Amino acid sequence: MFKFAQGICVFALAAVGLYSQTAPNEPVQVTRTTGIVGIAEGQTAQVNALNPGVAPPAAGAVCSGLLTFLDDTGKVLKSKTVNVAPGTGDHIDLDSVIDLALAVNTRREIRATITLPAMLTPSGTTTTLAPVCKLIGTLEIFNTLDGHTLVTLGTVHLVPSPVATPGS
Repeated sequence: MFKFAQGICVFALAAVGLYSQTAPNEPVQVTRTTGIVGIAEGQTAQVNALNPGVAPPAAGAVCSGLLTFLDDTGKVLKSKTVNVAPGTGDHIDLDSVIDLALAVNTRREIRATITLPAMLTPSGTTTTLAPVCKLIGTLEIFNTLDGHTLVTLGTVHLVPSPVATPGS
């Protein structure tokens, strides 16, 4: 039993040591990404960000975010900062011809991210805006000429934040 308790103590001290190596007063942003989809000539991709707000009578917060298109190598193709009022949405479009210069019979793999900034609380501790702000994202691919939707991705995944490592 003593060995077990000793092991728990060593683990707890190691965890505290690693936690203390992080910078608790530096803002941490939250980024979510879609999966990768293809876009071809004559199509447009659109990232939609909805601020669902809060139930009345409470007042909702305007949520800021960065909407970004990336290719399959991680290169930023286009981005836009948005400020979305409660109960509304905003978007950014990526046109296959205008923005990507895709020719006939070519395609490009893309994904979208939505990044929420972080802020410091008055006490100096870090908090993300996630508890206050939530932007629900979708990635849509549609025909540029007639607007018919071809693909909609609504599932987004949290992108892990960089992990602080102990200094040498």
